[in-house]
Amino acid sequence: MLNDLWLLLSAILVLTGLIASKGLLIVVGSLVIIIWLLTKFWNHFAFRDVTHSRSLSRHRAFIGDTLDYTVSLTNEKIIPLIWVDIQDSFPADLELLGVNLRSTGTELTKEHRITSSLLPYQRVSWKYSLRCDRRGYHRIGPVRLRSGDIFGFTAAEVNLTEVEHLLVYPRIVAMDQLVWPSENPLGGSKGQLPIYQDTSRFIGLRDYDPRDPLKHIDWKATARRSSIQTKKFEPVVALKVLIALNARTNEHAWQGANRRLFERAVTVAASVAKHCFDQRFSFGLLSNGVAVYSGKWINLKISNSSSQLDVVLEALAMAGQYAVASLPEVLRAERASMPPGTTVAIVTSLLTEALAEEIREIKSRGYQVVVFYSGDGGPRIELPGVPIYQVGRGLDAVEKDEQVRTG
Repeated sequence: MLNDLWLLLSAILVLTGLIASKGLLIVVGSLVIIIWLLTKFWNHFAFRDVTHSRSLSRHRAFIGDTLDYTVSLTNEKIIPLIWVDIQDSFPADLELLGVNLRSTGTELTKEHRITSSLLPYQRVSWKYSLRCDRRGYHRIGPVRLRSGDIFGFTAAEVNLTEVEHLLVYPRIVAMDQLVWPSENPLGGSKGQLPIYQDTSRFIGLRDYDPRDPLKHIDWKATARRSSIQTKKFEPVVALKVLIALNARTNEHAWQGANRRLFERAVTVAASVAKHCFDQRFSFGLLSNGVAVYSGKWINLKISNSSSQLDVVLEALAMAGQYAVASLPEVLRAERASMPPGTTVAIVTSLLTEALAEEIREIKSRGYQVVVFYSGDGGPRIELPGVPIYQVGRGLDAVEKDEQVRTG
């Protein structure tokens, strides 16, 4: 690379040529000075009026979706770029189909590199298919542009801070695929949430069904009709569900986090939320995990708003593995704000004695509790009166199908 020393030497050559009347020395010295001036000019003007942009066909997607991704570079001046190198920081959890991304030495990012040239007033675009392999709040960028002069003596570069964001929602699985056998943990039969009955609102009698509680049998009516009669009550369908997601995958924080188990728990939480939305129930989300760019645990109040599912899925998409507290601590802190009659759906890959004790306390206060265990094997703690659904087999089947489809 030329430097100021070359300028001094070329000036000496020109001066010597003038004194000695040597034309060759004057020509060589002058050429070096001209090249030096051109490189200085190049460094200053190479990326003036050069713009870089990216575009995505969508900024929200689900795992497995494929999006259109375009990179554009525009030169809006008369000076061409003999060569230009685009070095873009790219999330490791996203895949550009047909492109080999370079390693950056970190697990979170890779480098998307493009080398090209630009004529005066030319715009060049590169179009790709981008596949969303993992949920999360992904950032593409920043980018570094490099270019060199025609002589190859120097290179100019510029760092551009603009970034593109993509939010990938967690995978959603139908409840009858998660729970084996096909009994819905939030309902009485496959694919249904329960319709509870308000026993204070008697509306009539009907023939006895073996599944009816004995306390609902009307014995006087049974004697009159010579057949067992059961009381009918007004159904209550406004079920409130609080989805409590445990971000910890090991009992102690110093043991680190298991990403696979955490992602499985997020999948279950998203699936329960979608199920509640389909059944038009009110639901919310509570977790000891934190969202990206936040230092507080996730707490979305129970609501039946038409946008509630989008809000919950967005929070789950941005949820990180870092837990600011244990789930029992978070449940205790938020216990007073739980509406009466709430069903607490615990989603966890780890069932500790502390969590079991908190579940017993919640149940003793009149709340219904259901546990979705997403860990490997089964929990070693029993909770009498609390349904524990081991969804690991269902998740294994879903992941196997996904591998077959993509692989």
